[in-house]
Amino acid sequence: MIIRGSLPEVPDRVYILGGGKFGSSAAVKVDRQWPGSHIHLVDTMSSLPSGIPGEHHTGTDAINFLQEHLEKGRPNDLVIPCIPVHMAFNWVLGHFGFCIPVPVRLMEFLPGAIAGKDRCIYTSLSDFLCPDSCAEPEGFCPTTEKKRKEPLFKIIERISLSSYRVIIVRSEQLLPGVGAVTSKQLFRLLAETRKKIGRSLIATASRCHGVVHGFIH
Repeated sequence: MIIRGSLPEVPDRVYILGGGKFGSSAAVKVDRQWPGSHIHLVDTMSSLPSGIPGEHHTGTDAINFLQEHLEKGRPNDLVIPCIPVHMAFNWVLGHFGFCIPVPVRLMEFLPGAIAGKDRCIYTSLSDFLCPDSCAEPEGFCPTTEKKRKEPLFKIIERISLSSYRVIIVRSEQLLPGVGAVTSKQLFRLLAETRKKIGRSLIATASRCHGVVHGFIH
């Protein structure tokens, strides 16, 4: 199943996880597009450059911050993950369950599959470094100009493993080079994962890039 989100026309509260190159760039882009948005930039570093827009939450673990501040009653709040971990999966793991290895045979069915250090699989339709300003158009790659029949999140959805349930969080394109998920998506992910005791594959994917983790509870 795919958990989709409907991004608000004007974001009110935006949580950007990670204050490095990509997180700082996302903060600038969001502030430029929607000056009235409340940006919260979360990073484990002790300080961030003062010129980066938003309220800075330094020396803070991003996933712990989400667990403390994300509100179910604010479904349109946005989360922009710019940290080197699978945010949606770790959001679930912070509430319940355990991480298990993704079946190695899955790599045969996912394009550009690479095994991650934390027993996950990274997958991508691109075999090159995408530009930071990619607008993720439907049906073709703007860099190669080649057609793409199916987005990656649909490819992952077609995974059929009898002992696993597949749940995918669709990362939506907020701005060129900036993907986001809503608070509603994350709370729905929690609810869907709790419905069935056993093994699951939890993925986050855009049209072109994704990551898959194994989960059990």
